[in-house]
Amino acid sequence: MMHRAAKGFSLIGAIFLIVVVATLGTFMVSIGTVQRSTSVFSVMSSRALFAADSGMQWAINYVLTNDACFGAPNDSFTLSGGGSDGYAVNLACTVSNVDEGPDNYNVFHLTATASKGTIGAVDYYRRSLSASVTTAL
Repeated sequence: MMHRAAKGFSLIGAIFLIVVVATLGTFMVSIGTVQRSTSVFSVMSSRALFAADSGMQWAINYVLTNDACFGAPNDSFTLSGGGSDGYAVNLACTVSNVDEGPDNYNVFHLTATASKGTIGAVDYYRRSLSASVTTAL
């Protein structure tokens, strides 16, 4: 009796193993890329929130100091330096005069919006804050 050697059987196993390892490697790289991108997006969104908060703090100080809205009713500026570098901050202000008996005071409705990047792009970050401030004592 003659036994014929099984030629090519180990080749199929080796190719299968290479395909499985390559697929797992690709999956691991894509998971790492997504995780890194998510971390960057989180940090940049937090910076946008802090930039909007900076604008809101400036607006609150201005209206309480001057008892009037700033600018034309809107004001805008771009932050420079630090983590908020390059964020454009847009401020909006409307004022309502309130009469309550003998008391007369203003209520300022403020909105601060910070953004960076181009709308629709992957690297576009935007946060907005609203507040109402009064000059009443």
